[in-house]
Amino acid sequence: MRKLLAILTLLTITFTSVFAFTDQEQFRAANYLASKSFIKDYHTNVKEYRIWDSITRKESMKILANVAALKVETTCLSSFKDVSDDWWCKYIEAALKAWFIKQSDKFRPDDNITKAEVMKLLFKARNLEKKYNTWIWQEDYMNSAFNYWLTDETAKDYNSDAVRWWLFVVISRSFTDYLNDKNYILYSDEVKVK
Repeated sequence: MRKLLAILTLLTITFTSVFAFTDQEQFRAANYLASKSFIKDYHTNVKEYRIWDSITRKESMKILANVAALKVETTCLSSFKDVSDDWWCKYIEAALKAWFIKQSDKFRPDDNITKAEVMKLLFKARNLEKKYNTWIWQEDYMNSAFNYWLTDETAKDYNSDAVRWWLFVVISRSFTDYLNDKNYILYSDEVKVK
């Protein structure tokens, strides 16, 4: 019985410490993006980052347009039938002009963005090259991102919706000053890398 209790205690401590690190990186990444003016700064009230919420395609487009330093016009051409002249239209138009996205009938701005879509846009925004070129583009981007240490996951769930903290972390990890911070420790499945 003592052995079982000791094992359960050890597992609880390990589980808690792993998730404490994860929460720490989630908020650290959000604050990092805010420090670069890619997202609104909520460092004094981090719950406003809404890290566990899903993120829409229009919200993601604004962040990634800021990351790529795209020229954003003040007017909107309404190149997509479902994109009205609202705050997010100009970011979608900028991404279209920069060939981040293709012209289509609809953009689906209020749909949640998938992890693979985030990666494709991030690779374009940060000018990263895919390491894989198969017939499944989603796997190519997710596996390439894993190889770049942008994410701790491979292509297994590439069509799942991205949540805000995940987007913040993968974007932050694409910047060397974020990765070179002495307080940052990157964990992979097998090894702890400092």
